[in-house]
Amino acid sequence: MRKNQVLAFLCAIVMFVGCSQDDFVPQLTTDLGTASLSFSSEGGEQQFTLTCNETWTVAQLPDWVKVSAKEIVAARSTNYSEGTKELTVTVLPNEEATSRTTELVLIPVSGTSLKITISQQKKPQLVGYWILSEGNAGKNDSELAWYDLATQKLAKKQFKLLNGAPLGDTGNDLKIYGSKMYCVVSGPGFGTASTEGTNYIEVINPANGKSIKRIPFTNAKGEPVKPRNLIFEGGKGYISGYGNEVVRLDTATLALDGRAALSGTLSEGLCYNDGKLYVCNSGQGADNKLSVVDPVEMKEVKVITTEMNPTGIVSVSKGVIYFSTNYSAYKLYKLTTSDDKISEMAGLNVGNMVYANGKVYACYFNWTSYEGATYEFDPATDVAKPLAIDLPGAGIDMLMEYHIGAINGSTDLFLTGMGQDVVIIDPATKAIKHTFKTGVANGNSVVAYYN
Repeated sequence: MRKNQVLAFLCAIVMFVGCSQDDFVPQLTTDLGTASLSFSSEGGEQQFTLTCNETWTVAQLPDWVKVSAKEIVAARSTNYSEGTKELTVTVLPNEEATSRTTELVLIPVSGTSLKITISQQKKPQLVGYWILSEGNAGKNDSELAWYDLATQKLAKKQFKLLNGAPLGDTGNDLKIYGSKMYCVVSGPGFGTASTEGTNYIEVINPANGKSIKRIPFTNAKGEPVKPRNLIFEGGKGYISGYGNEVVRLDTATLALDGRAALSGTLSEGLCYNDGKLYVCNSGQGADNKLSVVDPVEMKEVKVITTEMNPTGIVSVSKGVIYFSTNYSAYKLYKLTTSDDKISEMAGLNVGNMVYANGKVYACYFNWTSYEGATYEFDPATDVAKPLAIDLPGAGIDMLMEYHIGAINGSTDLFLTGMGQDVVIIDPATKAIKHTFKTGVANGNSVVAYYN
């Protein structure tokens, strides 16, 4: 190479290096729409993308927040080096009664730090319980009782007192979802006949017990029919009933926005498992079908034949469901959805059941012997054992077991009788935590309200 060519080449290198040093601009950007991340009291994980053209680091964080980085293009780097990374922010559960906030500070070697606010809600505090009692069919005397944890007092027959009108006839289900409480009112009588204005979903503010909206429950023709049970999934409610349909409720608009016609008749219990709804068609003892429904398309996609009168149903794990038959057999069955295989769990009688804490809990009352039973069934071993609750020690000589269920936000269970008795129990210790006499027969449900 000639001398002048060498000099020109060296000058070019110097100019290039000088340009790179002088013109380098630190960059640190994310794909977050805002400079904040919010978490519920339960904690969890959230991801976002970070792009930086130099090495960076994270300022010290409190022990309830963890941050990890993962290379997006290839799994060759998990450190805080330059490039585009996926960051995962993990927040631990907040067990305190106050909310908490910190800053996630991302610090490049040069340039300006990026700050992201991380906030977490406080652990909700239990205020009390709403208790639904069905009353007696045809008497229009379903009611709500309220137990205030602070005062340890039970206020009876609160719905009519707070709203100036009866709750209705045969309150058949009560659940809290989001900020609202939903009560299924089936209507009078034991048959299928319905009268306009007696069949509805009562939407209630759990903070004060006042009605937000009464949603008439009708079939596709607009005729009144009896709703029976209600579950929630993904912002929607799904309601079984005697219109031979599953009806979808939008919890934001409080409108019935979808219907799935069923091959079976008079649907009762329903559950959600692996993207599908499974619905018991009892026919009040004259049907033997489980309907499988696509909740997005609101369409029945399969029918599974069972023993007569399937009524209760619970989802245990992906692909595993347990259901029970009512009068006259009161049996428990396991369904595996991959092959639709049904197996009887021999030696058990089920009047009502719930899945909670990894177990199926069931209760039953024998009208021949006038004896009640409550037991815990382990799906991992298919073994049942009595749930030894000292009811006589709580002053209840005969409960006449009716409903058993989980209490939202808690591992506790409720157990009701056909009289006025309702108890709340700790299934781990078998201890009775609360006993109530609601003033109305046939306890149905208990829900917890938190602040």
